[in-house]
This record gives sequence, structure tokens and C-alpha cells, in this order.
Amino acid sequence: MKVVFVRHGQTDENVVHRHQPVHTPLSIQGRKQAVLAGERIVALNPTHIVSSPLVRSLQTASLIANRCDMIPSIDHSLVELVRPRSITGYGHTSWRSLFFYLWWYAGFSHTGESYRMIRDRIAVARANLERLPSDSTVIVVSHSVFISLYIAHVCRPHMLGPIGIVRAFIMLKKMPNTGMTEYEVSVGEGLCGWTQSNDLNLS
Repeated sequence: MKVVFVRHGQTDENVVHRHQPVHTPLSIQGRKQAVLAGERIVALNPTHIVSSPLVRSLQTASLIANRCDMIPSIDHSLVELVRPRSITGYGHTSWRSLFFYLWWYAGFSHTGESYRMIRDRIAVARANLERLPSDSTVIVVSHSVFISLYIAHVCRPHMLGPIGIVRAFIMLKKMPNTGMTEYEVSVGEGLCGWTQSNDLNLS
């Protein structure tokens, strides 16, 4: 099986690096990025296109699917990390954001989704993908935080150390809109069965 993770196209909040409301639509540039991604993805002959239920991901997945003459499906386990509404509109490096992520990692946050909860959700997402036929080529449209944490935890379900979690967040900061990461998946083989095979960063 081949699994290609695609971050959704650009939104206006992405441009200014702010935490955005749940259902933020793509910007004009984001729609152009999704169309370009579809041009690249059609060459992969995908068998499945699966999306987070949030608008920005669904719009991206739909534009990709149009190019591939397919209809995307929704998997709620692919949704972005659920953050408290109190940081919506604030910058990613604001003191509110940094305070939230520190407490989130330490397990003290009582709003939004805990570190334990998202690791459990990653396990669900992995199980859902691994149930697909072994000869599938699956396009997964999701979000930067979810994708980076999925990559960090797909072969390592336990809590990351401080250095590991910092690396995961550095990776998400470097992930461009419609950036792609490709995996070859062999269920039941080796210690994990997930091997990164390519990293296609689209501008």
C-alpha cells in the first residue's frame, strides 16, 4: 500500500500564522495549490482519497478528487488537533500558544484535546488506513499538526521526550500548504510496516 499525506491548501490565517476557527475556507491561493496538487496526484493513480472533515481539508480533497475523477471520503480521525477556543486568532508564537502547548505536553490542559487523546486517535487513523486493500494508493488530506504527530507516532505510540516533541513541531512549521509525504505500508511486516519513501513539498 502507498499512503500519501497532503496538507490542506492555504488559508488566510495560515498566511499570518494564527490559530484559526474550525471551519476556515481556503484562500484563492489555497485553491490554486489544491488544483496543482491534483495535477501531481493524478499521476499516482490513487484508489482512495480520504479527508479530515474540516472545510479547508474537504475543499482541498475535493479539488484533488475532481482532477482524479473521484469522490473523497471523510475520516473523522484525521481532524486537526483540537485546541481551546481561547487561542483562536492568536499567533502561533504568542504567549497564549506557548503556554497551551507546554501544558498540553505536560498533561495539565483541561480544554481541547490532550496528548494522550491525539495519540489514541492516531492509532485509530492508522487502523482505518491499514484496513484498505494492500494494493491501494491512498491520498490522505489533513492538517500540519496532525500529520507531523502522526509521522512521529505511527511507529512509536508512546509519549515523545522533550527533544522528540520539539522536532515534531519544527517539522510541522516547515510543512508547506499542500506539501506531501509518501509512505510505503506493509501491514504486519517488520516492527512497524510504515516506511517513508518520498517527501514532495509543493510551493
